[in-house]
Amino acid sequence: MSLTHKAIHAFKWSVLGEIASRATGPLVFLALARLLVPEDFGVVAAAAVVISFSQVFADAGLAKALIQRQNRVEESANVVFWLNLGIGLVIASLILVGAPFIAGFFHDDRIAAVVQVLSLQILLAAFSSVHTALLQKDLNFKQLFWVRMLTAAIPGLASIPLAIYGMGYWALVAGTLVGQVVQNAMFWMLSPWRPKWGLDRGLAGELVTFGKWVMLSGLLGWLYGWMDAVMVGHYLGSHDMGLYRTGNTFVTMIFGLIFSPLLPVLYSLFSGTHHNLLKLRETLGTVARAIALIALPIGFCLYATGDMIANVIFGLRWQGIDEVIGLMALMHAFSWIVGANGEVYRAIGKPYVETWANAIMLLIYFAGYLSSVHFGLQLFLKARLCLALLAMFAHIGIARYVVGVPVSNWFYAGIFITSIASAVLVNQIDFGFGLALLDLVLMVCVFFTVSLLGIALFEQAFVLKLIRIARSRG
Repeated sequence: MSLTHKAIHAFKWSVLGEIASRATGPLVFLALARLLVPEDFGVVAAAAVVISFSQVFADAGLAKALIQRQNRVEESANVVFWLNLGIGLVIASLILVGAPFIAGFFHDDRIAAVVQVLSLQILLAAFSSVHTALLQKDLNFKQLFWVRMLTAAIPGLASIPLAIYGMGYWALVAGTLVGQVVQNAMFWMLSPWRPKWGLDRGLAGELVTFGKWVMLSGLLGWLYGWMDAVMVGHYLGSHDMGLYRTGNTFVTMIFGLIFSPLLPVLYSLFSGTHHNLLKLRETLGTVARAIALIALPIGFCLYATGDMIANVIFGLRWQGIDEVIGLMALMHAFSWIVGANGEVYRAIGKPYVETWANAIMLLIYFAGYLSSVHFGLQLFLKARLCLALLAMFAHIGIARYVVGVPVSNWFYAGIFITSIASAVLVNQIDFGFGLALLDLVLMVCVFFTVSLLGIALFEQAFVLKLIRIARSRG
């Protein structure tokens, strides 16, 4: 089996794994939103800020370093396990001691206990990080699929009954921890790898040297993921914070379900061919165009149907969330077009490229957020979209310099025109059935019917190329 076909086979299982792990997420999310109050989500979200920040340092980029490693893999896995566990213990201890100060920062004493309990996530992640990395390295996404398939519903099964019985935010905490404990147990049962006592300091130094750039990139990713929400909450209040985070979470779930399976497969594939720059350049160009083929129609569809989605799914209490869904959907669509670039930089041993690029863009983002948030949520959302477009163009230029992908390869007029035309069309149609859910379904069906016709017209040659690649057997 060729490496290309192996990657396609792995992508299939990766997609199935993501579907298995994420398909129940939206249902659980919506069910819990009906059972709990926004304040419950706020307490857990504040704790999640701290835990997600800590996990960036707990992993220290070592899992990515292990995947990239081409020699002394067993010894490297052992080093990564003990380093992750040691770092995790230190960070969890700091969180336990510092929880009251964290709660004081957020002006809510309830957060202290939640943060202390959720610090267990850091240790649980350390226990399974090597098993996950080794499976990804070997493109063994079939086993990852079965783990995710069998554990996907567990957080919801734990959270929803507790929410019904009035446990409030503790229902969310319990679901998170129970799901991770069961998933860890499955990884240890399925994987033959076991840690051995001992640590090669020289090898540890090599892994940490590579991992530090991945860690810095992860830290920047955390800032990208949370800085905007923190600023909205600080300047616009908890109501707008709730609208923004919930609408963005809804959009993120949709794009994540579709595209998240792609990244670990691409990283493993690129790592195996990092010596062939021409092949990497060709593959990145193909992948980016394929992503645009899916991301742009989805983004414009959510933009066109945002008001219907808000009405059907969230209800009258969530007035204003339609603008969040629409504009954030476009933001995610443009961002995903260059979403695979960082995997290439890490695969060729240059993880610092993405780190420096994101660091510079983060300063621009901060200035944009700070200057727009004072004028309200709507203007902030528009500024967020403009900043995403600016970042996309910057990453296109960086890819041209580092990998050599021509700038012209990133512009997809046919897909863009088709997506806009589909959005305009569905907004002009009045189905008039009086049933909001039926009208929403019909709008989505019309949108994607028109989009598929446009893609068949403008992107026929590229679609046929993707079909040939998928059917290839080496």
